[in-house]
Amino acid sequence: MRTSIAHSSHSIRDERETALRIVHTKPAFVPPLDIARDIARRVLDEANALDLDTATVGDVYGQRSALQESLRQVLAALDAQDSGHA
Repeated sequence: MRTSIAHSSHSIRDERETALRIVHTKPAFVPPLDIARDIARRVLDEANALDLDTATVGDVYGQRSALQESLRQVLAALDAQDSGHA
């Protein structure tokens, strides 16, 4: 059984390093700006409609992830448009 402090801190460090590698990877999909904007508005509306008094932790984290992804798509679409690739 892995319950030692050393093992726990090693596991956390590995998760952080993995998260950093994921954050620094280029997006695989860049939607057109109008589609990215529509998705972001829909996701934001869903997040605003979330009742934090009754929502589960999973619901809150799921909305956070969806917001991050929609923001990433909008920014990637804007970058593509600015560089002339859209």
